[in-house]
Amino acid sequence: MLFLNKVEIQKIDQYTIQAAVEQAYRLVLSKAYNMPDRMHVADKENILLLMPCFSQNFFATKLVSVFPEAAQHGQPAVNGVMVLSDNGSGKPLAIMDGAALTAQRTGAVGGLGVKLLTSETVKTAGVLGAGVQGLSQARYLLFNRKIKTLYICDLHKESAINMSCTLKKEYPDVEYVIADHPDHLVENASLIVAATTSRKPLFEISPESVKGKTFISIGSFQPDMQEFPDTVIENVDHVFVDTLFAARESGDIAIPLKKHIVIKEKIKEFAQLLEKNSYSEDKTVFFKSVGMALFDLMVASAIYQQAMENSIGQVLDF
Repeated sequence: MLFLNKVEIQKIDQYTIQAAVEQAYRLVLSKAYNMPDRMHVADKENILLLMPCFSQNFFATKLVSVFPEAAQHGQPAVNGVMVLSDNGSGKPLAIMDGAALTAQRTGAVGGLGVKLLTSETVKTAGVLGAGVQGLSQARYLLFNRKIKTLYICDLHKESAINMSCTLKKEYPDVEYVIADHPDHLVENASLIVAATTSRKPLFEISPESVKGKTFISIGSFQPDMQEFPDTVIENVDHVFVDTLFAARESGDIAIPLKKHIVIKEKIKEFAQLLEKNSYSEDKTVFFKSVGMALFDLMVASAIYQQAMENSIGQVLDF
């Protein structure tokens, strides 16, 4: 069995990861997969997620813990393990760092959203949240677009500064601005990505200020979590979700639906965009991702195959 830790997973290039996410969406279109609903187990504020999925050649199960106060123990909010197996024999093939895999695949989900929902000429962007996922979102954002100025905002300013220093080493030509308030970031950026676990909207915005922007919500994964105010979804031209399950799972969709601010018919599956490979550049768009096990399966299988080809990781007897 192959064992892959965080450092080894980070050796896999971004192109491979994002291509695997795109392939997952293509399987959504063909329906060539079996993905039971994600299972949630709550223990006070802490959440355990069980995410199984099957494709023709592989099946995978990811166990993820989401502990909001994990930073007090020196740990990221999201932790877990991924087990990848052969779908012919059932043999376990690999065990991977679930948090590292989640960061990469979710960054690539946001990155593909950037690729298909924004103009190649977009120059200003902002990331709300400077944790592990905020950093991953920024990396894939910058991988897909030549951003001139990137705004970063976090409740803890030091985290935003540290994130900018990390990115500066990888993308030195970008100007990094630490926003003192989310409103400042949203006002100045034409592409806004949120990667937080906030239970209330991060900013306020007028209907006029929504127009012409692209909004991507990555962090909210429960019905009482909401990163963007209702004004956003009410005034965009189109709403996309990575899976229709998001309409029940994320407050960024569920709350506006409950308030009748948006109608169900306005919410479309992101996979539809792959049929034309782009979207109209003059539209205002909101994309909500809650993630799905199919992403994990396709990314894990791509990582496994590249790791085996390049002798990455440790092969041990099971």
